[in-house]
Amino acid sequence: MPIVSNADRPFADMMPGVRRRTLLWGETMLFAEIHLEEGGVVPLHDHVYEQIGYCIEGTFDLKIGDVVHSIEPGNCWCVPSGVPHEATATSRCFLIEAWSPARDDYKD
Repeated sequence: MPIVSNADRPFADMMPGVRRRTLLWGETMLFAEIHLEEGGVVPLHDHVYEQIGYCIEGTFDLKIGDVVHSIEPGNCWCVPSGVPHEATATSRCFLIEAWSPARDDYKD
């Protein structure tokens, strides 16, 4: 799957107010769109994946470890493997995120 169009990829409802569209994955990483409605919450969790992201639209609070960051368009972030993190949308958001290694549970 070397070239894809987002129009060809389905959305998955992750939790209320949070949707994901997996775009592409390779041997060691996975790339996806994340859409959060205002008030949408990704609860505190951690995983083995390194996670990086870029905010295209909207604002949200991103807690990484014990530090809360106010994210706005143009901001990037990195969540190291095993570090607890959570997100709360303060407006409607459109994000691009990548995980390494590639998440098998997001390959849909």
